[in-house]
Amino acid sequence: MTFWGEIQVSNIAIIGAGKGGTSILKTLHGIPSIKIVGMCDIDDNAPGMVLARKLGISTCNDVHKILSNPTLDLVIEATGSPKVQELINQYKGENVSVIESHGANLMMTIVEAREEMIADLHREAEKLAQMSNELSLTMEKVGQLVDEVSKYADVVNQQGEGLMKSVNDAVVHLRETGEVLNIINNTARQTKLLGFNAAIEAARSGEHGRGFAVVADEVRKLAENSTSSVERISQILTNIQDSVQVITTRVNEAAGVVRKQAELTTSVTDHIHSLEAMSQELNALAQHLAQLA
Repeated sequence: MTFWGEIQVSNIAIIGAGKGGTSILKTLHGIPSIKIVGMCDIDDNAPGMVLARKLGISTCNDVHKILSNPTLDLVIEATGSPKVQELINQYKGENVSVIESHGANLMMTIVEAREEMIADLHREAEKLAQMSNELSLTMEKVGQLVDEVSKYADVVNQQGEGLMKSVNDAVVHLRETGEVLNIINNTARQTKLLGFNAAIEAARSGEHGRGFAVVADEVRKLAENSTSSVERISQILTNIQDSVQVITTRVNEAAGVVRKQAELTTSVTDHIHSLEAMSQELNALAQHLAQLA
């Protein structure tokens, strides 16, 4: 045994570079407390031999040579051959431990199961990363939609206030129509009074000419009053028409905003359903990861 810093390092040799020996090499390589000092197999092209050379690990075809390493602590026999096992026991150093084929098979089973578990964890981790990204994007989209809905709610509120003002203006103008009726009634009364007064004046003067002059003057006054009344009526009707037009425009605008708000609300609902689906997938993924653990 040697020491690397405060970590005890085991020098290990693997005999047998087939599938099992290769899996063991992959698993043990890179562990700080383990140093693979050699890989041995009669076939130079065995997968474990090829991998060992790529990793810069010494390789050989002679069991005697690899067992002669004075720093060797442990030999893993991965061939399952009784003859190889016999050679190892014959030539290994006194302090060298041996994991025989049965133990190596158990180790290989554990290694393969570990590699499969790691592969599963890697796949699930990729799924988790993808789902997390989708979840983040969906949450961002929901936030944007909620902001838009909020903005449209403010617009609806503002338009509602404007609409109420227009309605109040229209109510005021509609009340002014009472003035129109009063003007018409006054004109009718003045017309009757004009005829009555003209008759009285004509009788008093005793002169038909003077009576007609009085009537003409009253007709002129009535005409002036009527002209003023017509202008007033026309203005009131124009105001009412303008108010109705403003109300119509604001109602149409409000309807458009409400439709847009409804569309955004539907979109938010769809994204919420997506979030619920992703939540279920994440729950299933968590259960799977718990089983792997």
